[in-house]
Amino acid sequence: MSFKIVPVHGQQADTRRVNDSLWIQRFDDQIITKLAIINTAEILAVEGDNFKNVLKPNPSEIFRAYFNYRFLSFYVSHTPHFLPGNNDDDIKGRTSGIGLGTSFNFRNWFTDIFYSHTNGYYLSNIKDYRPDWQPGDPYFLLPDLTVNSLSGSIGYNTNPHLSLQSTVSQTERQIRSAGAFLPKISYRYYTINSPGITFSQKSRNIQALIGAGYQYTFVLRKAFYVTGSFTPSFGYIFYRLQTQNGADYGVSHARGPIYQWDALLGTGYSGNRFFAGAYLTATSSTYAQGLTTAVNQDGQIYFQLFAGIRLKAPKILEKNYDKIFH
Repeated sequence: MSFKIVPVHGQQADTRRVNDSLWIQRFDDQIITKLAIINTAEILAVEGDNFKNVLKPNPSEIFRAYFNYRFLSFYVSHTPHFLPGNNDDDIKGRTSGIGLGTSFNFRNWFTDIFYSHTNGYYLSNIKDYRPDWQPGDPYFLLPDLTVNSLSGSIGYNTNPHLSLQSTVSQTERQIRSAGAFLPKISYRYYTINSPGITFSQKSRNIQALIGAGYQYTFVLRKAFYVTGSFTPSFGYIFYRLQTQNGADYGVSHARGPIYQWDALLGTGYSGNRFFAGAYLTATSSTYAQGLTTAVNQDGQIYFQLFAGIRLKAPKILEKNYDKIFH
């Protein structure tokens, strides 16, 4: 699927912009910079008839810097080990990782793509295997377990009076309450690699889903807002599992249906120059492991605090942008 940006001229474009201005204020001539601290974790879980393994990374707090201009947006994530919550390596092991992402938001269409690399996990439900375990005791560590993920989505905003940019990139501001039905297609390719001397496993997973949700932003006095969304999705997952146990080597393939939901709840302040907010985001995927009774779960949940500023864009940026996209 490809997108072509075509400028709209004449009375129709003027009327649409006037009507939209009753709900949305745009900042097309400004660069938006934002710094966020995020408490996040991607949870890997496998549950069968007689077992349950829940794996989590450590640490949980990361810094993320955003840079946005019109419909262009990208961000970079970093895990700072100087934060107090990130210095319990002796108990939960050491996790390293990086995240890169970008998004494009048009008036109706929106798309995003994200890459992440995470190394180092621990078994969070260790008490199921060691009943005598007490808080403060070391967890069972998987320091070499690595997850690489490339994911994204393509969706359509059915109500142009709802600004997705106002809550995501802050390149716009919602000044009147609005909601919209948001159908989308999402995809993800990820690998889980657990190397070892005598036993190792590596899985390659591809999932594609189609879903439809609803988002609403309630605005109070043009600057304060509360936003929320919920999107269920259904699709298929294909995965390849490679296992080596000593001299034995095997490869298995499987596929099956997958169910996923994601939700957002947030509040914030968005002035003409400064903005800030707090968001809680959660995602959960569930699918069967081949023909067995085991069920895999992959979940993400994070709480985000952010603050940012809008600055006048340099003339050279505006000139080159207009030359490319007009």
